[in-house]
Amino acid sequence: MKTKNYNIFYTDDDLDDKEIFKEIINEIHPDSSIEFQSDGSELLNRLKEINYKPDILFLDLNMPFTDGFQVLSELRQNSEIKDLPVVILSTSNDTDAIAKAKESGATLYVCKPNSYSKFKGILAELLSFNWKIDPEVLQFKDFVYA
Repeated sequence: MKTKNYNIFYTDDDLDDKEIFKEIINEIHPDSSIEFQSDGSELLNRLKEINYKPDILFLDLNMPFTDGFQVLSELRQNSEIKDLPVVILSTSNDTDAIAKAKESGATLYVCKPNSYSKFKGILAELLSFNWKIDPEVLQFKDFVYA
């Protein structure tokens, strides 16, 4: 099966999580481009610097300086990138955090699994979607992906 190559941004302050993410993406989509940011401020600054937008943004919620909720708020207020698909990757399954992420405009919420193979399966499925279509067309049965 031919897979689409993505331009992916992943914002997370955890180095181990970024390494695992990179390893998985390199296995399932080796020609995709991944750019990492360590916090929300770095991401927002990077988005202002570039003349393109990523195909998809994976975002942690709990980060120093500018957290994921603040990032979502700023993204959704910016007309040039307000439709950027944002998948929350978080260890938290707190219902309040999930509700706040949905209210703030996240596209999907994924609780990071402890299993490498399960995480790989989730990312493979998420990257099988065509995220470039109108995000309104991407309808998920549930906001929380399990």
